[in-house]
Amino acid sequence: MKQSTGRLLGARLLSHPAALGIGLAAAVVAGISACGGGSSGDDCHNLSQAVGLIGQSSYTFGASSNGGVSGLNFGGTQGSTTVYTDPTTNATTVFVADTTNNRILAFNGLPSAQPNGINTQSAAYVIGQTNFTSSQGGIEAANGDPVQFSFPSKIWTQTINGTVYFLVADSGNNRVLIWNGIPVPASGSSTVTTPPSIVLGQPDFTTGDANHPSATVSAVSLSHPTAGIISTKGAVAVVDNLNSRVLIWNSVPTVNDQPADIELGQNSLASLTSDPVQTANCTTSSSSTPTTSWCFGTNVQSIDQPISASTPTYNLAMRLPADVWTDGTNLLVSDYSNNRVLFWSTVPNTMNLLATAVLGQNQFGTYTPAGGSGTTGMNAPFGVASDGNNVFIADTGNNRVLMYPSFIVSPKNGAAATYLYGQQDFTHVTANDPDQNNQIGDQRQSPNTNGVTAGTFSAPQGVFASASLNIILVTDSVNSRVLQFPITANPGNNGTGYYAVNGADTDDTNYCD
Repeated sequence: MKQSTGRLLGARLLSHPAALGIGLAAAVVAGISACGGGSSGDDCHNLSQAVGLIGQSSYTFGASSNGGVSGLNFGGTQGSTTVYTDPTTNATTVFVADTTNNRILAFNGLPSAQPNGINTQSAAYVIGQTNFTSSQGGIEAANGDPVQFSFPSKIWTQTINGTVYFLVADSGNNRVLIWNGIPVPASGSSTVTTPPSIVLGQPDFTTGDANHPSATVSAVSLSHPTAGIISTKGAVAVVDNLNSRVLIWNSVPTVNDQPADIELGQNSLASLTSDPVQTANCTTSSSSTPTTSWCFGTNVQSIDQPISASTPTYNLAMRLPADVWTDGTNLLVSDYSNNRVLFWSTVPNTMNLLATAVLGQNQFGTYTPAGGSGTTGMNAPFGVASDGNNVFIADTGNNRVLMYPSFIVSPKNGAAATYLYGQQDFTHVTANDPDQNNQIGDQRQSPNTNGVTAGTFSAPQGVFASASLNIILVTDSVNSRVLQFPITANPGNNGTGYYAVNGADTDDTNYCD
């Protein structure tokens, strides 16, 4: 056994399916499955078992909005979840972006604190809807009603000099919303009516056009932003998905529609013109051609291009990036359709700075359209996160979460993951495959089950990591749930203390009934 098992933490879990994903969609029926499932003589496989669950009443269920829209379930958890701990009371709130139900649910406490690790308490409150049973998307709210969302994705909280910021990437409304303070309902209410403080990508809270105002890419425009984050140092990074770029504000914006300071992922240079809009979208370039200016005016989907045939240096490019994480120093970006994750050892302060290293590919300028697997390949990686020591990547198309127990180091490009969740080793990639036979479902059962367990994923997308809480939370999108895992536990036979498996020991009878 290559991990500290769920038994050691007093929990053995199971699971369920639903639908969603950028470039991924699935419909899965609910069923029942357990490792071993009472099928004597069959080996059980060494899959890290979740110790907490939100969104389903059993680890074996996975239907979207199972039982109808309520304060207990999700229609599809695309981007992310985040955890806020009140410094005064130490009370913990888990926020989940219920993307297809156009809302954010706030739960009191981690699910692992509840019996069997399964959340059975309705969300404490909802943001984006007037009650727990409505799910209509929108943008303009009447006076006294909550702000509306259209496919909200990533959520983030950050405290800077005593001010708590709450950020939401409101993807379908082509904007990012920031509250100066955690939005909470009035006493006796379960819905939030406090409006955001700032909007990025739009001039006001009633506009939602892509690339506003003229359908032209600029330093203020957004097109389907899927993630945003505020660092401890105040930098704001936003993934502008359909514009294939990441925008950075050097400090938290103070006015609506504030232009970004830095752009990553677009490498076009253009001379300044007499057009005031174009001029406003340009900044002095630090590239090898200082007589031109670098503009925020393109949204080309591409891979890095060499600056010249004689140098190994590249102009950075992206193809539908999905997520971003930063602590104010290190920066991670999932370059979704280039099947890689980019790492900067410092948050860039110059335009389109080439990343320090790349994961998922062995060098800049190359990508595998069909994706890869193993310890070094990725297929449509979505979520990225770190606990300050380890890097976690939701390798969505391979139905697993990869773990690198340090920031990207050696080799510089194409470093190998050393641990994972969701599969028993680095060769298996099938969704909801507890018997690890490369088929969806558990074929050891009669009849076959859907394969949703506490150790399986179907298109995981969001990852949140916290060293102080010793958790990762994974938004298992097609299974419409959030799973909680430890990062470390009592050391297993390999002595690492990591809860994830390293792929060396594939059978574990501790998970058999």
